[in-house]
Amino acid sequence: MAFCPNCEAEYRAGISTCPDCNLELVRELTRENKIHDTSDARPVPLRSFGTSAEAELVLDLLQRNGIRAFVEGGGFAVNFGNVEEVVVMVDERDLVRAVELYEAYFETEPAPSIEETE
Repeated sequence: MAFCPNCEAEYRAGISTCPDCNLELVRELTRENKIHDTSDARPVPLRSFGTSAEAELVLDLLQRNGIRAFVEGGGFAVNFGNVEEVVVMVDERDLVRAVELYEAYFETEPAPSIEETE
């Protein structure tokens, strides 16, 4: 197996370059060969959701694409009986890419009407 030192994707034997990052793959990921910036940054909200399940679905998509993210909230306020807001938070350095991914997967444009297709 080989890994991309930037996005950390794993590839089968025989592949030598990451098609997304256009970088040479390494045999194993080590602290020395990882180039993806993992230093501390400020988390910023991407979007809020009505349920934890929705937020987890988006989180999975982001993390599979190398976006540093986590879910915040979703607790239950007993004294008011309300569900707390569930927010997907992303590293501020990944925000633009996170928005692009979210929109590509979850915000579809309405299907064209019959008149528009003719």
